[in-house]
Amino acid sequence: MNIKLLSFLNISTEVKLEDIKNYYGFTKAEPLADEWLKQIDKTKTNVILHPKSKGSAREWGLDNFSELISALPENKFKIFISGTKEEGELARSLFKKHKNLTDLTGKLNLKQFISFINHADALVAASTGPLHIASALVKKAIGLFAPMRPIHPGRWMPVGEKAKYLVLDKDCSDCRKSKDCHCIREIKSRQVVEILSSR
Repeated sequence: MNIKLLSFLNISTEVKLEDIKNYYGFTKAEPLADEWLKQIDKTKTNVILHPKSKGSAREWGLDNFSELISALPENKFKIFISGTKEEGELARSLFKKHKNLTDLTGKLNLKQFISFINHADALVAASTGPLHIASALVKKAIGLFAPMRPIHPGRWMPVGEKAKYLVLDKDCSDCRKSKDCHCIREIKSRQVVEILSSR
């Protein structure tokens, strides 16, 4: 949509959504501080889970993220939880239940968080900035969406070589007036595991 706003320059603005990834590359992340670089386990798939959205998106729910954590074998995946300091407090139940998590919440400034994403392998989130940063960094970015206009993936999906999204094929109109969207919460953790486990 932003590309179409350039039409006043008398240039072609007809670009297929799936082709946009061919026109950008996010390659200038700053070096990651040693204290965080040593947290990356090169023998495993390093996955960042970003469960909250500061209210900017419909959320999948902490219960679903907990199921996902339980379903990812510890010998194959290292799991990080990201978000603001306040979101970290909201996600305390995850840290209490799962002792294998590394807490990034409120601990990195934006530049260092971008660099950390650049060193990780995958990120799972609703329609948030970190999801789009991960897709632009050519990470396995998995977006979780509600099937509702204007917040559906047709408009907000992550665009990147390894980006994927999950959304139910249904009408979500009954959730429109509520922040508690059962349509996004019905996405199964096994669907996310399948994408994370694929090559």
